[in-house]
Amino acid sequence: MKLLISLVSIALWGACAAAAADRQTLIGAWHAQDGGASKTWTLTANGDAMHIVRAENDQKVSEVECNTSGRECELKDAGKPVKVSMWFNGSKLVVMETRGTEVLKRRFAASDDGNAMELETIPIVPQGKSETVHLTRTPTSH
Repeated sequence: MKLLISLVSIALWGACAAAAADRQTLIGAWHAQDGGASKTWTLTANGDAMHIVRAENDQKVSEVECNTSGRECELKDAGKPVKVSMWFNGSKLVVMETRGTEVLKRRFAASDDGNAMELETIPIVPQGKSETVHLTRTPTSH
């Protein structure tokens, strides 16, 4: 019985360590071209929180920071109230935003090599068609 408990503990620790490493691949700046507009998403870890900045053509459009435990954070974005919840579903970061009566879900998933990211945007209220954008990691300057 002790051997079984030890093996399960080791397996769970290994899975948690792998998930944490996968999550770290999301950290950084990501870039996409969308019909002539340059879009950038920057994700940084701040303790148990994620800080996300979205920019278009080098102008900040949105900035949020919230814990990743799923607890709701109330903040202001562009001077308007927004409620945000963030959590990890495996290696994917899920972000739920409520702005007034609109609810939007985003899922950030980095590729295995960490050089590409898929961002899925799903309108919850009002319902709408989901959209997936493919981003590439922005090289860091040294």
